[in-house]
Amino acid sequence: MASVTEALQGRGMPKIETIQNGPISGLLSYGSLLLVSSVVVVVLIANILERWLLRMVYGEVYKTLERPENEKRRRSFTYYHVGAIIMFALLCIGIYPVMHFLTGTAGLGTPVVQGHRLRIGDMLFTVSQVYSAYYVFELCFRTQFASPLSIAHHIGLLAITQTALSLFGNFVEHPEATIEFYMCMVWGAFDVVVELPIYVSMILWRVRRKDHRLLSYLAYGCFGWILLGAVLETSITIYLLHRSWNRWGRVWRVVTPLIFSLWITTQLYGASRLFQMARSEQRKFLNGTKQQGVVEPISELPGSAVDGEVPRAEEESKSKAV
Repeated sequence: MASVTEALQGRGMPKIETIQNGPISGLLSYGSLLLVSSVVVVVLIANILERWLLRMVYGEVYKTLERPENEKRRRSFTYYHVGAIIMFALLCIGIYPVMHFLTGTAGLGTPVVQGHRLRIGDMLFTVSQVYSAYYVFELCFRTQFASPLSIAHHIGLLAITQTALSLFGNFVEHPEATIEFYMCMVWGAFDVVVELPIYVSMILWRVRRKDHRLLSYLAYGCFGWILLGAVLETSITIYLLHRSWNRWGRVWRVVTPLIFSLWITTQLYGASRLFQMARSEQRKFLNGTKQQGVVEPISELPGSAVDGEVPRAEEESKSKAV
């Protein structure tokens, strides 16, 4: 009866305002093992793609990318595929526990299936470590080809995600543990939903380099998609922080909005680059110009000041901070 009363009292209130602090998962002590194992799996996926699958699927397109002068483009082509695979897997595996935790009645200790030992917290902890593993891999894989903005984004993402998980090591002394993790889940959900179409679009960008009309539509679509995601994400974040402000300690009242501000800044910067890419492809289509290469965008060759900066959008369009 008490649980029914609590549910009625909490109706109409955002969950972050009422959710109780507590342990996340019995797997917490195995977090480092899970993270390392996930990194190994991502590395194996990348190796399988580079050594066999991409060459088999794309033929001459990928052989052109394997030339020494196309090393940066080959790496970006590979990690877009890795990113699409990982994000799609996270979407399929995480959609139920994440949404049940964020908007439903489930807590971290709620069984995924009634009568079974697997808890919502176990799945969310696993998803968080796999998510972190992908960005650890990308930091190492892109090396000198990564932009400073992208590096800052990934470091910030890893720092906030792993910090949120580490708070559960002593959740009694850290009353913000669960609500900080809740916010990370909100941001991570937006990240996966927004980024998956971007990865797919950037793969098509390499494969369909001669179709300037299609590429302009893709870039404009991605620009609008990121912008829509940023507006919704900002609105929801402001609302949730406002409703739960009294539950945050002094440090987190500064750190959480700061991290989110950096995240949105990189998101909007990536959107602006995509807009430049769209304009560039639209001009080529309207002018009837023809591509001289198969996979190499004209915008990546020496040209005007704007066009010379456009290719970095492919690397930075997906930069956000969690």
